[in-house]
Amino acid sequence: MCLRVWLDDGISATLWASRCRLGRLDPVSGRRKTVKRVLVALLAVGLVAAAACSGDSGDAAEEGPVKYGFLNGQSGDYGPWGHWALAAAEVAVEELNAGGGVLGRSVELVVEDNGSTPEGAVSGFAELTEVDGIHALGGIESDGMIAIFDTVHELQIPTICSTCGTTELDNTGGDMVFRIIPSDTDNGIVGAQVARDEGYRNVAMLVELSEGTESPANVFKAVFTEQMGGSVTADVRFNAGETTYAAQVAQAFESGPDAVYIAAGFETGVPLLNEWQRRGYSDIPLILTTDLLSPEIAEIISGVEGASAIVGATAYDTENNPAWDAYVPRFEAKIGDPPEIAFYDAWQYDQYIILGLATAKAGTTDGAAVAAAIPEIANPPGVEVFSYAQGLAELEAGNDIDYHGTTSNMNLNSVGNLLSPVMAVIHVQDGDWAVRENIELDPTLVKPS
Repeated sequence: MCLRVWLDDGISATLWASRCRLGRLDPVSGRRKTVKRVLVALLAVGLVAAAACSGDSGDAAEEGPVKYGFLNGQSGDYGPWGHWALAAAEVAVEELNAGGGVLGRSVELVVEDNGSTPEGAVSGFAELTEVDGIHALGGIESDGMIAIFDTVHELQIPTICSTCGTTELDNTGGDMVFRIIPSDTDNGIVGAQVARDEGYRNVAMLVELSEGTESPANVFKAVFTEQMGGSVTADVRFNAGETTYAAQVAQAFESGPDAVYIAAGFETGVPLLNEWQRRGYSDIPLILTTDLLSPEIAEIISGVEGASAIVGATAYDTENNPAWDAYVPRFEAKIGDPPEIAFYDAWQYDQYIILGLATAKAGTTDGAAVAAAIPEIANPPGVEVFSYAQGLAELEAGNDIDYHGTTSNMNLNSVGNLLSPVMAVIHVQDGDWAVRENIELDPTLVKPS
């Protein structure tokens, strides 16, 4: 029965097989189940090959809804951010549709949960492209982006990374992949800069073994030791899912550091910091990476008397920014809470406004044309615009535009990275994360070779 459905539906054998294993096809009827959001797979090689052999989305007829994919960790390590990320994406798509849609067509947000894993990103991307027929993609994180990078180019699916810090994109984007958040290179440098400015000379490191956590940590270590003359007293690397982190925490905090740098995902960070709390290391300051900017982490730290934790991270450009002023009430109406820098929601919103304007600029959903239009609508010269409706009106009047997002200007360099990211020192205040001060990257500090 499943074989007949595979042939009838015209999907690849690998995707068909993965659905059967994952429960996406009913084992009796062989038909596709309606619930397809949660993925657990280990099919990276097979699915990438299958997706690469599938039909080119650029050949799709210019009819029906414009489909933008949202491939995001709604569960797993990035799960705590998932609800906020999806809400922001929905706010953006609602704005696109309220503005008349894109190319006169309604916009549909097609959601896939990648489980916060590269394997989930691969299978989710295959689902979005082979079955749903998306025209562009957003929502993806670092590990997932690296896993589907080649296939994105092969299928010519314009992709915006709203939470991809990985240094792997420092020199490889700008063709089909664009990043509107600072690189982990920036985050690693600013982390070292903050450590230096706080007067720390000896720092221990606790680093989870994953692309998203090792990427900024490696930059931090290189800049802190090679360019600042600092010392790393212990560099402790560990896997997620350990039964206990007692040994790792003890090794780092008992190595004589002035501070401890922690790069970990949320699901690892919580038990790790609980162990830190239990062992009474509150006299040693913490430098955390952006993946730990969550209310739960802030609550743990604020519950420990005398504890100090700071994060050198990206920030929102909220001063005199009409895009931000318009976004905040719409997001709050959607979710019941105002935007928080800890959840990266505003970048999720910006990416779909960019995709909508780029598609309108291109006059087609063809992937190559839309990708080429992204830097054209995000960079000067052009009329500075702060919303989809404003940008669309200028495009229809024959004018070039320069979209300024909720988070900052969206000016991109030749490899699709932000030219001037906004950075800040963030700390725990009254039980929550708050910006202590905005800072500029020290121009004397450079990316390690």
